[in-house]
Amino acid sequence: MKKIILFSLFLVYLVACSGPQKIQLASESNSATPKPVLVKSYAKTNPANPRAYYYFLLSQLKLREGKIEEGISDLKEAIEYDPKEPSLHVELAHLYIFTGSLNQAIEECKTALSYDPNSLSAHLLLGGIYTSLKKTLPAIEAYKRAIEIDPRYRESYLYLSSLYADLKEYEKAVQALQQFLNIEPNSTMGLYSLGRVYAEMKSYEKAKEYFLKSLAIEPNEITVLMDLGITYEILNEPDKAIEIYKKILTLDPDNKRARSRLGQVFHKEKKLDEALKQFREIQRADAGDLNIRTKMGLIYLEQGKLDQAILEFNFVLAANPKDDRVRYFLAAAYVEKEALDQAVIEFKKILPESNLFADSRRSILLILKKQNKVEEAVQVMEDALRVKPKDADLYLILAGLFEKENQLDKALKTLQRGLDQDRDNPELHFQLGAIYDKLGDFEKTIAQMKEVLRLKPDSADALNYLGYSYAERGIQLQEALEMIQKAMGLKPNMGYITDSLGWVYYKLGDYEKAIAALEKANQLTPDDPTITEHLADGYFKLNQFDKALSFYEKALTLEPKPDQIERLKNKIKELKEIKK
Repeated sequence: MKKIILFSLFLVYLVACSGPQKIQLASESNSATPKPVLVKSYAKTNPANPRAYYYFLLSQLKLREGKIEEGISDLKEAIEYDPKEPSLHVELAHLYIFTGSLNQAIEECKTALSYDPNSLSAHLLLGGIYTSLKKTLPAIEAYKRAIEIDPRYRESYLYLSSLYADLKEYEKAVQALQQFLNIEPNSTMGLYSLGRVYAEMKSYEKAKEYFLKSLAIEPNEITVLMDLGITYEILNEPDKAIEIYKKILTLDPDNKRARSRLGQVFHKEKKLDEALKQFREIQRADAGDLNIRTKMGLIYLEQGKLDQAILEFNFVLAANPKDDRVRYFLAAAYVEKEALDQAVIEFKKILPESNLFADSRRSILLILKKQNKVEEAVQVMEDALRVKPKDADLYLILAGLFEKENQLDKALKTLQRGLDQDRDNPELHFQLGAIYDKLGDFEKTIAQMKEVLRLKPDSADALNYLGYSYAERGIQLQEALEMIQKAMGLKPNMGYITDSLGWVYYKLGDYEKAIAALEKANQLTPDDPTITEHLADGYFKLNQFDKALSFYEKALTLEPKPDQIERLKNKIKELKEIKK
C-alpha cells in the first residue's frame, strides 16, 4: 500500500517538477527573438519646408522635456506646412505610440506610405505596432515589405522570424534567420535566435549546434548558456548541463534560475546531497521561496528523513494552506512514517475542486483497507461521490475496492452508476468488461471491450484483452493475432501483451514463434505465474521437457491462484511420468 501511495506521489511530482519539454527563454519574453523597439527612429526627418522644419525641431525639444502632448501639437503644425512629407507622419506616429494611441499611429504610418510607398521607417514602425497589438499577419506583411525595400536591413529578418515562430511556421522562421546570417554570419543574436527556433521545433540537436556557435563568439552570454543547459537536459546529457549551470554560477553567483536547475539535475541524477546544497543556497538568499522548500521536502522524503520532510511541508502549508500538492506530499510523508491516522487527516483536507481529490481518496481507501476498516473506506468513497458524482475515477476506485474484496456484484453496480454519469468513458467500460469476465459472462465482456475500442480505437489494453480472450477460447485466432500485434505496436515491451502474442501463436500451433514471444515476455515480467506457465507449456509442446518442468516448478513459487496451483501440480505430475 505504501508503494502505491509513493508511486502516486512520484506522478504528482513529475507533473509539477518534470524536466522541460519546451525551452523557456532565460529572459522574460517567450519569443525567439526580441520584439521591435516601437519608438526607434529608422530615418532622418529633414522637411524641405523651413517652417515645417522649425515646428519639427520644436516638437523634438518638447519631447525631450517630457511634454508629449505639446510635442504632438507642434508636429501637427509642421505637417500643416508640409503635409506630404512622409517622415513627419512617421515622427507623429512615434509620438502617438508614447501616448498609447496605437490606432492613430497606424493611421499616420499609412498616410506616410500613401505619399511614399517605399518608406522603410513607416513599414518597420507598422510592423512593430502590429506586433504589439498581436496582429501577426499584417506585421509579417510589413516586415516582408521592409525587406523588399532594403534587403540589407538586418533587424527586419529577426522580427520576421519571431513572428513566424509565434505562428509555428518554423520553416519560414528558419529561412528568415538564415537570410539574416547570410548578411551577418557572426551575429550572436542571429545564431542564438536560430537555435531558439530549432528548440521550438523540438530539433534539439540543431538547437544545441547553434547555441554553441553563438557561444563560440560570445562565450559568457548567460541567456544562451541557460538555454544550452536546458537543451542538454532534454537531450539527457546531465553532466554537460551541470557543467553549463556551474559556469553560469561562476559568472553570476546569484543566478537563482541556474542554481535551481542545477539542483533539479542533481535531484534527477539521485545526487541528493548535492541537490540539497544548491537548494539551501537559494533558501539562504530567499527564505520565503516556498517552491524551493517543497523541493527540499521531497528530497528529505526520498532520503527517508521524514521529520525534516514533514517540517518543510508544514512550513509551506503555514504560508499557503491551499497548496493541495504540498498537502498531498505531507500526507505521503506521514504514510511513510506509519502515522496513518495523521495521513488520513491530511488527505481529507484536499478539497473536491483539487486535481488530487481522487488520488487523495484512493490513498485514504488504501490506508483504511490496511487497517481492516473496509466499511469506513466505502463510506469515504460514497461521501466523495456525493460531492463529485461525475468523477469517473472515484467510481473506478470504489469498484476496485469491491473487486479486491470479491464483492463483484457491488463492483458491477458501482461501475454502472459511473456509466449513468458518463456513458462514453472508456475506462469505466474497460473495468466493467473485466468484472463481467470474472463473473464468467464472456459475451458481455466482449461487448464492453468492443465499446472501449469504439470510444478509443487505440486502446492497447482493450485490444490485448479482446485478443487474449479469443486466444484462451481458441476462437477467431487470426483476428486475435491482429489485435495483439496492434497492441504491441502501441505498447511495445510490455510483458503481459508480449505474453498474449506468444499465447495466440501457441493456440495457432506455431510453437517456435510462441516460444520466442513467451521467452521475451518472461524476461520483461519474470515473476508472473501465468507467463511462466505459458512458457513452460510452449517448451512442453516442443518436447523440451526439462525446461518445461523447470518453469512449471518456478510458476508454483510465484504465488499463483488456487485453481492455477492445482493445474500446475497436475502438469508437473504428468511431466514426471513422461520422463520416467
